[in-house]
Order: sequence, then structure tokens, then C-alpha cells
Amino acid sequence: MAMGVANVLGYLMVALLTRALGPEDFGGYTALSTYGVVLAIPAGALQIVIARRVTAPDAATEEVTSGLRTAATIGLGIFVFTALLAPVLRTLFHLDSAWSPVLLGGVLPAMLVTGCVQGVLLGQHRLRSLALLYLVTAGTRLLVAIAATVFDFSVLQVMAGMLIAAVVTAAFGVWTIRAQLRTLPASGRGLVTELVRSNMTLAAFVALTNVDVLLARHYLTPHESGGYSLASTFGRAICWGTQFVALILVPRMRQRNATVTLLKASGVVLALGLLAAAVVAVSPRTVIVIAGGPEYAEYGRLALVCVGLGITWALAQLWLFSEMVSNTTVLGLTTWVVIVLEVAAIALRWHQSAAQIVAVCVVGALVVAALGLVRVVRRHQNADLEAEASVMAVADRA
Repeated sequence: MAMGVANVLGYLMVALLTRALGPEDFGGYTALSTYGVVLAIPAGALQIVIARRVTAPDAATEEVTSGLRTAATIGLGIFVFTALLAPVLRTLFHLDSAWSPVLLGGVLPAMLVTGCVQGVLLGQHRLRSLALLYLVTAGTRLLVAIAATVFDFSVLQVMAGMLIAAVVTAAFGVWTIRAQLRTLPASGRGLVTELVRSNMTLAAFVALTNVDVLLARHYLTPHESGGYSLASTFGRAICWGTQFVALILVPRMRQRNATVTLLKASGVVLALGLLAAAVVAVSPRTVIVIAGGPEYAEYGRLALVCVGLGITWALAQLWLFSEMVSNTTVLGLTTWVVIVLEVAAIALRWHQSAAQIVAVCVVGALVVAALGLVRVVRRHQNADLEAEASVMAVADRA
């Protein structure tokens, strides 16, 4: 319930920023934020890895840890990298100031710390505290959006507000696990290696769901890229809205019948996605005008297509998260191949309109979702065969 409220607050934040910044600046803000999402991949990986270690560590190779020292080290490196790259990002994303990327770089270390806290809470099944942390994250960001609307913020001022929000959220998160920090080491044996493996899979998912915005900002006009950014938000909203299903699965993926649980979860995600599509399909134009204002009215149909894209992304999210828990990378590597082909197709030919870009992304997402389903079904069949063999072996001994 609380995660649903947090998602609603996130949608309100986007709606407010679309009006406060306008299509051109909102496109730049979204492109910069998307870059931040890509660099914040270790935060998501830390959440999954720390949760798995806290829930059921492998005594031979793993240590229970908060991961905070690792997060701080990685976060500092990301900040320095982003600060050095700021002039390039300003030109690439058509920003008014190079300080905007620098401020974004400051947000990322706080996000990594928050990711560690979320992992500890998830691993200990403290779902209420985890939900509250999600609410604080969304609530502080919404306050920034409200301030941007009231005081007519620029992109630079919005990023400064997001930095403050991220620091407040991280501080609150650390406070919620203050008792655990007395006993949990700040790092653990093999953590970096495990993060690299998990990062590759999570990075594939993040790139799959965000590369379209970066390409749209580069190839389309500023106004068109702003409209595309808002429309594509409807697709990512499906991922955000169903992410709680994927996260709840993490502690359960090491239990018996994990594959059956995963298949049932995919049905829940599909049902939620189709419900969202039905709501938007009633009047796409009205929905996008409500979200961003009359300047975005022409992108209603694109928003509906993006909802369909988001459903396939959400299913891929389930498959990829399950691979992270099981320490396999087959689907992650396959997703990277699909992303490379997507970028090549858009860069070399299909970038004349928003429709062309989203069409290429739909095809890529369908490929990943279909391959993920095939792998899960095969895993389910193999589990059934192993169970049958075990029963026959017991019968033979009897």
C-alpha cells in the first residue's frame, strides 16, 4: 500500500515538473535524470545483494554486511566522474549550466547509501520500515517539485533541491537501521565481485528502460523530446508501479517452489499492466493533458503505446531480478545484445520521429520479455523433472 502511495507521489512530481519547466527544459531534465538513473545502478544492485546476504548468506563465501563502506567508495567515484564530465553533459543534453550535472553527481552517493539501507530492511523483512523509506524518498522529491512550481525553478535549481532531498532520505534511512549498524560490518568478503555481476544484469534492465529517452533528446527537437519524455514516463510508471512485486520476490527466490511463485507474480504484473492500459485507452489525450498540460496533448497516442512498452519492461524486470538472486547472467547478457541492436537501429535509420523510436524499443522489449518467459518455463519444467526423479528414487529405496 505504502509503495503504491510512493508511486503516486512520484507521478505527481513528474506532473508538477512538466508544468514548472515546460517541454524543452523538461526534456533536458529528464535526459539528465536518466543519466543519473544509469549511474545509480549500483544502488539497486546493492539493495538486492545486501537483502540476499541478510536473508540467506552462503556461509562459505559470503558475509552479512550493510555495504555502507562499499557504497561510499563507489559513490565518491561516480561523483568525481560526473563532475569531470559535466561540460560534455551540458552540451549533449542542451542544458543551461554545467552545474546541473555536478549537482546530480552529488545526489548519487546518497542514493547508494539509501540502497544499502533498503537491502538491510528487505533482508530482515522489515517491510513497514522499507515502505516508510520509499514514502520519504517520494515525499521529499515531491516537495522539490512543489517548490519548483511555486517559485518557477530552473533545471539547475531543481537539481539542487533533489540533492537536498537525497541527503535527507539517506540520513533518515541510516537512522532506521542504527541498531543493526552496531553489529553489521560496513563491507564483506566477495561483495564487490557479486556487485559487478549483479550490476551487469541490473544495468541491462536500466539501459533497456531508459536508452530511448537519451536517444530522443539527441535526435528529436527539444519540444518533441519533452513530449516523448512525458509519454515514456507512462511506460516507466508500469515498472515503478509493479516493482514491489519484483522486490517482494527477492527473499522468496531461495525457497522451494520459487519458479511457481515467479510465474504467479508475472500474472499479477500482467494484470496490473493491462488495467493501466485500459484506463489510458479510454482517452489518451485527456490523460496526458492532465499529466502535463495542453502543450503535451498531441502525445496522447504515444503515451498509450508507451504503456504497452512498459508492460513488457515490467515482465522483463521480474525475469532479470530473479537472475540477480540466482547469480546467473544469461538473460542479462542477452538484454545487452538487444540494447546494442536497438541503439544501432535508431542511430542508423529509425530516428525521424518519436513513433519510430518507440517502435524499435517495443520490438526489443518484446524479445527480452519472451526470452525471459522461455527461461522461466524451462526452469519450471526442470524443477518438475527433478522432483519426479526424487520421488522415484525414494520409491525404489522403499
